Amino acid sequence: MRLLRVELRRLFSRRVVLLLIAAAFVVPLLMLIAVAQTAEPISAEELAQAEAVYAEQLAVWEETGEEQIAQCEADEEREREATGQDVDWGCEGITAPELEWFLRPVPTFAENVTAMLDPLSALLLAIGLVVGATFTAAEFATGSVGMWLTFEPRRVRVYATKLLAPALVVAAVAAVSAAMFVAGDWTLFNRAGLAAGTTTATWTAVGWMVLRIGGLGLLAALGGAALGFLVRHTAGVLGIAVGYAVVELVVRGLVTASPPWLISTNVAGWVRHGTTYYLETCAPDGAGGVLCEVADRAVSFGHSALYLLALTAVVVAVGTLAFSRRDVR
Repeated sequence: MRLLRVELRRLFSRRVVLLLIAAAFVVPLLMLIAVAQTAEPISAEELAQAEAVYAEQLAVWEETGEEQIAQCEADEEREREATGQDVDWGCEGITAPELEWFLRPVPTFAENVTAMLDPLSALLLAIGLVVGATFTAAEFATGSVGMWLTFEPRRVRVYATKLLAPALVVAAVAAVSAAMFVAGDWTLFNRAGLAAGTTTATWTAVGWMVLRIGGLGLLAALGGAALGFLVRHTAGVLGIAVGYAVVELVVRGLVTASPPWLISTNVAGWVRHGTTYYLETCAPDGAGGVLCEVADRAVSFGHSALYLLALTAVVVAVGTLAFSRRDVR
């Protein structure tokens, strides 16, 4: 505990860490400014404009609707005869326009808060990674690690406290930042009368989501701090992160079955308590062509939690081994 208190003081003495923590609280405020424009009920002027456009489109439909459906069915049949395949152009979906099509979508609090916590969690993950990396990598850049080991030669204890300090701070900052956004989001939607239907189940789900974001920040800081010990340069850690993002983008595009094993998918599964991805499967159709189908595939929270915990444990373990055996200058 004594070593941990020292590391916490050293962490808060770094200006870049304070700036990153400040960013973790400023960004939710900026997001709430954008939400304020969304959390507004439809005004009388917007309703009148939508009704005018709706009346015009309805008149067109009444005049040409049957002709549009007939033309679609004829083209569909012609394509079916030309290709010999079962073609479905969704002609039954051609229906009369509805007023809701021309109105600005107004989400509820439950819909908006979960959608907005996704990008916020990604930002907090990045902040946690950088806080952990810059805290430990800077120790090697300044040579303070070698000096610190003259006071506390037990390297595993030093390593553990240098990882634990940023992890605890980032976990608290991430959870508070997410909770602050939730409180502001609810205030804006409640003021607009769009939060009245919020249920206990919704609040429970949002509360757990906030806690999981805090846990995500903890894992990110642990991983970043361990990588700082391995690479010994903050820029090196950032290079690894950017390089992985590029590789993941390429792999996702080339290997359709890869999403369950990518970090971004499992981060989403952690934050959302499970997620889905699209998987395209293609097979010969028996007529010389290829028939492809796209279906949803689920990634459970258990899978994502195990994946992220295992990944973090491996990085931390490798960092422990490297710090225990490598020379420190």
